[in-house]
Amino acid sequence: HLEELYNSQPVVATTCMGINHPIFTRRRFDFCIVDEASQISQPVCLGPLFYASRFVLVGDHQQLPPLVQSAEARDLGMNESLFKRLEQNKEAVVQLTVQYRMNSQIMAVTNKLVYEGKLECGSERVGAATVHLPNLKDLKLEMELFTDCSETWLKDILEPSNAVCFLNTEKVPAPETADKGGVSNVTEAKLVSFLTSLFIKAGCKSCDIGIIAPYRQQLKIISDLLASSSISNVEVNTVDKYQGRDKSVIIVSFVRSNTDGNLGDLLKDWRRLNVAITRAKHKLIMLGCVPALCRYLCLESLICYLSTEKKILALPTGTIEHLALAACV
Repeated sequence: HLEELYNSQPVVATTCMGINHPIFTRRRFDFCIVDEASQISQPVCLGPLFYASRFVLVGDHQQLPPLVQSAEARDLGMNESLFKRLEQNKEAVVQLTVQYRMNSQIMAVTNKLVYEGKLECGSERVGAATVHLPNLKDLKLEMELFTDCSETWLKDILEPSNAVCFLNTEKVPAPETADKGGVSNVTEAKLVSFLTSLFIKAGCKSCDIGIIAPYRQQLKIISDLLASSSISNVEVNTVDKYQGRDKSVIIVSFVRSNTDGNLGDLLKDWRRLNVAITRAKHKLIMLGCVPALCRYLCLESLICYLSTEKKILALPTGTIEHLALAACV
């Protein structure tokens, strides 16, 4: 019965490893389409291609490559996908430059940093889309009672027309900590939790908010803070886990903030940064210490661009203390 059902279907979907099932040896396909091909190692990607007369690889080598844990294997080229390798044959490559996820402000960031201005929005509706906050007016009125004029950044960050914001934590301050659990930044985590609660109060659905951080310890702290505030259905994950995903609102915590020059490796990869900033459809909020992050070449380029576009908001000293009052709204 399984073989009969399988042979009657014009389209069969499986993972690359799924072709190991014996039933695949009994049928040949006209086409094999491999999605997210830039993330798949060459040996794994090659398997399904043997079952079809022609193949199409779909992906973006400007985003995350295959995950290879062995440093030796990476050095020997294991992290180069077949997609990347075949790109050398220009006649076989078609550039898809129309995108339907990001609004025009968010798209402009990655266009400047990665895609050389080639991306364009699929329609005016996509380009002009903003986050839906039906309770924003009421929230602003309540916030005026509980916050002073120094908290204008809160209004700026909630404004739907401000699709891209970078919160500079340099003066807060927000130092990182490192222990056996990993690298984290408690102050940034508190800011992320507070901002999440604000957007939910403004009417954004919790399932439309995504939180990204490069370190698992930071994700754990953020998740614990959200749970203690009875906030659920907000997806908190690493950049790698968000590949191929999107949310209306994305909040990125960069975590690193030190004076000893310890950079780590996770924030050095511009492809990982590109994935992080292209997950948001309507609102992209980033948090980090500008001087510390500027030591990363790719982040320096991002920060320079955002500074030119006046997208960086400097948080005042004592922000965390002031948030405790605003949280009572």
